Amino acid sequence: MKILNNTRVTGVLNTVASLLLFLMFTVCMLVVIGAGAGIYSRINKSYETTYGSAAAIRYVSNKIKASDSCEIIENGKGIVFENDNLMCIIYEGTDGIYEKNLPVGSEIITDGGNVVVENTGMTVSDNGDLYEISVNCSGDNIKMFVRKG
Repeated sequence: MKILNNTRVTGVLNTVASLLLFLMFTVCMLVVIGAGAGIYSRINKSYETTYGSAAAIRYVSNKIKASDSCEIIENGKGIVFENDNLMCIIYEGTDGIYEKNLPVGSEIITDGGNVVVENTGMTVSDNGDLYEISVNCSGDNIKMFVRKG
């Protein structure tokens, strides 16, 4: 009878050891997956911030390059472009950068318009032969210089 008892104890111990090993493997995998998810979240947030700022600054600089004339308005918080019979206003609003198209000669009002980039601030300044465009997005400040004319 003693031989049967030892066999049962040995079988139970082997099963418990296997389950503990599987449990350790599972816990390690959950820790690795959790760490990977945190890293991915930080990378994704950084990418979105950088992409939003870069897209906004490129959009404004391309508008400057394509326009016939430009005029800075509201202490650098906006800029007006004129092409043929169309006037385009890009300005910093409450929730981001806005764009509004009007006929040439209309009153310049920085209200309404369509959102170009959300949660971003913008300033434009005149530096001699260059326009300096500065975009703030989630605390990051990106600057670009664009040649006039």
